[in-house]
Amino acid sequence: MSEHSMCKKILLSGQAGFRVHYCETHRTVELEIGAMSLRLDEDALELMSDSLAESVSKLHALQATKGSFEAFMRQLKNA
Repeated sequence: MSEHSMCKKILLSGQAGFRVHYCETHRTVELEIGAMSLRLDEDALELMSDSLAESVSKLHALQATKGSFEAFMRQLKNA
């Protein structure tokens, strides 16, 4: 298949300033973030998804730990 074949894009997800399209012709995913566009193959999207999910999970754990520590310190001050 020619590299210059016409793309057949499907919108997978979209919000203000962020869209995800899939090109059936080239089997690529295109992320549009504001004015920036990033094209990934399907495997790279899976890796990115796993990495982002892990990062979000760790961020939530960090915030929960910090919140628990701050609540503990407030209790110590009021005791």
